[in-house]
Amino acid sequence: MTAKSVPPTPANWRALLAARPVRNAAAAAEETDDGGVRIGVRKADAWWRRAPWKWAVPGGDLRYTVLDRLGRELWEICDGRTVEEIVEEMARRHRLTFHESRTAVTPLLRELIRRGALAIALSPPNDQVNIR
Repeated sequence: MTAKSVPPTPANWRALLAARPVRNAAAAAEETDDGGVRIGVRKADAWWRRAPWKWAVPGGDLRYTVLDRLGRELWEICDGRTVEEIVEEMARRHRLTFHESRTAVTPLLRELIRRGALAIALSPPNDQVNIR
């Protein structure tokens, strides 16, 4: 049985838009020839990735995600801004409405989080002070 995707409520959208995608400090990013970026993230340590099995099972220690030019643009914008600010910036750069931009940006952010290239830092509750 699979879990059904529940559409977010307005309160959930506010929390999502206030979240800050943060690049994985351990991710290795390198430019590709076509103007994109290749992001390498260290794979989780599994039993079969340790000696002596590691010698028999091919594969490196990094899992790569390759982004095109627009994906690279989104990757570079993830510099501490909130999801809302990122969506607004992409909308401004590409002459889209906020909702068109959100529809394009949020699935890519979700995929980068799933692959370990990004993490989400939630904003502290209103009673806490944000120290920079």
